[in-house]
Amino acid sequence: MLPGAFGALPADAQAQVMAAGRVNRWSRTELLYHPEDAAETLFVLLRGAARLYRLGAGAREVTLDVHGPGALLGVLALTPGARYGMYAEAMDDTEALLLGQEALTRLTGAQPAVGVALTEQMTRQTRGVQERLSGLVFLEVSQRLAVALLHLAEREGPWPEGGALALRDRVSHQDLAHVVGSTRETITKLLGDFRTRGLLDLGYRRIILTDREGLLRVTREPLR
Repeated sequence: MLPGAFGALPADAQAQVMAAGRVNRWSRTELLYHPEDAAETLFVLLRGAARLYRLGAGAREVTLDVHGPGALLGVLALTPGARYGMYAEAMDDTEALLLGQEALTRLTGAQPAVGVALTEQMTRQTRGVQERLSGLVFLEVSQRLAVALLHLAEREGPWPEGGALALRDRVSHQDLAHVVGSTRETITKLLGDFRTRGLLDLGYRRIILTDREGLLRVTREPLR
């Protein structure tokens, strides 16, 4: 089953979507595309996560967004003659379905529901960008970190009653810094504070969330 809005499509429509494109895979830190690349292909993330970024002053990487399974990357492929205008980097072992412009045109013509799913997914992502920008403006870093950890927890499934939840995906301190718009040093310090307060535990390349209610409190009230 396809992730995201495409998961609501009938099985035959999902099969047509998969048949219309090709699946590609990238290892952590590999680039899916560059800013100068012609936007001729739409990427549907099937597994893993990808970071969109641009280079700012002094070649500093400025993260624009982070996406997981179901997300669309390279939506400018829906606009003829456009370029991607940013970098897309795999944050983990990542897999995506690549759909060319002609294939998309044929697909949406044969299956109007696919066009509806595309619109719904883009709407979800636009809402996510708005929430991210709002968080950068109105929330402190500790609050944004708690929100990010809870979002990662949602991808793991139901939280065990009265227990801990280990994040299966490898999430580095730098990854979290990209997600919340901070620095690795700040995230490392905050994770230590969270651990001291019993909100989580840290293993080798793993984060184990131990207090969901405590993390929810931090989203409302930043650490002091």
